[in-house]
Amino acid sequence: MRIFCLFAILLFCGAAQGETRLARPIAEQQRLNIENNNLTTEEFLSAYMSKNIMERRYAEMFLLGVMEAGEGRDWCDYRKFKTVTVNEEIYSGLQGLSMGQRKERAASILISILRKQFPCKGKNK
Repeated sequence: MRIFCLFAILLFCGAAQGETRLARPIAEQQRLNIENNNLTTEEFLSAYMSKNIMERRYAEMFLLGVMEAGEGRDWCDYRKFKTVTVNEEIYSGLQGLSMGQRKERAASILISILRKQFPCKGKNK
């Protein structure tokens, strides 16, 4: 019972902190759909930095999908860079964006940051 109460309190506190669409799926039976994941960079950054663990995990999975899709083509790969380094560069790159860039689609901006910070020799020219 204590664990349930603690879980309920954590969920309530997370809901009160301004969740993005990632924490409020449109339909419970279909969590991953374009309405939930066609994010602006500002929405992604808000979710990525959220105190709501569920919301942050959705953002991390979104980032992982973008990274996987571009690995070896748009940016080098995990064999060359540690995950913590990639995460630090993503965070730093997001913090340096203009307001206009924050309104752009998150996937495009994330690929742009990865391409700039982690190019492969002979690629990404």
